[in-house]
Amino acid sequence: MPKKCLVTKNFFDNRDVQATIKTVLGSIIYSLAVVWLLSFGGFFAGGITGISQLIAGFIDNIFGKTVNLGLFVFLLNIPLLIMGWKNISKKFAFLTLLSIITQTLIISLLEWLAVRYHFQPFSFLLKETLVDVIVENGQITVVKDLVLSSGNRLLLALIGGGIAGVGAALCLSGGGSSGGMDVIANSLFVRRNISFTKYSLIVDALIVLLSGFFGLETMLFTFVRLIVYMIAIDNLYIIYKVAKIEIITEKANELREILLAKFHHGLTIYTVKGGYTLQEKYVFTIFVSSYEVNNYITSILECDPKAFLSVSSDLTIKGNFSKRTII
Repeated sequence: MPKKCLVTKNFFDNRDVQATIKTVLGSIIYSLAVVWLLSFGGFFAGGITGISQLIAGFIDNIFGKTVNLGLFVFLLNIPLLIMGWKNISKKFAFLTLLSIITQTLIISLLEWLAVRYHFQPFSFLLKETLVDVIVENGQITVVKDLVLSSGNRLLLALIGGGIAGVGAALCLSGGGSSGGMDVIANSLFVRRNISFTKYSLIVDALIVLLSGFFGLETMLFTFVRLIVYMIAIDNLYIIYKVAKIEIITEKANELREILLAKFHHGLTIYTVKGGYTLQEKYVFTIFVSSYEVNNYITSILECDPKAFLSVSSDLTIKGNFSKRTII
């Protein structure tokens, strides 16, 4: 009787633990980018956060009242959480809720520090002193003000867009999202195979246009932020990409049991003969989401250290293939 494969378990190898860590860390990074870089530069983030910034900006300009951005982000995300729960998975909704709560707390804390203690790490590094001389009734008054130059605003757009993209991609790669339009985009991808980045780009383009009400320069820099953000997402968020794993092994039954128990994809097994040894072996062919490849490789080699593996990426497949972002 063949010996069973024993899979060693480590706390940090648990997929739920990894997803939780990625979600919290990504949410913190995203929140820091929004408050310290994007809001400080005077332009807008994407999705619900960007919409919240626009609404808060309109309220401040029209009514002169400051809105709690973190709380606003949380309230606007509630109906989208319900969508994620119904259309994607409960774990996706839970991780997205965790991200939104983390964002709400971090953004609210950073805004409170900025208002109460004027704590803004980049203020003294990037703001320049503008001197204005006012002559009135023969009296000369020198007015000094700290302002951001166009060059520094562009720098904030580039860095802020990239860091926000890294934070959002971490949340997405964990199997959840940073909330907002990411929920809708994931839902459309899972249900109708609509490109994640293309849909998000269309929604964020509307935010860019609306940001024009706050000035042409603001709109242009918001557009720069959007492009950098989408590039970061497209390069780091590989959950919608597909890879093919081929395995040559002598432990067909044991490996089959492990892979079917641990993962949700099916597999194909066929018999081959080694060209040098003429020994009978088995080939497994499995199509998986790219983010699952490392977990597959770890499980396969733990079961059969002598297995031969090959991975082909960036495949286009049609038909009965599960695209769930998290199980």
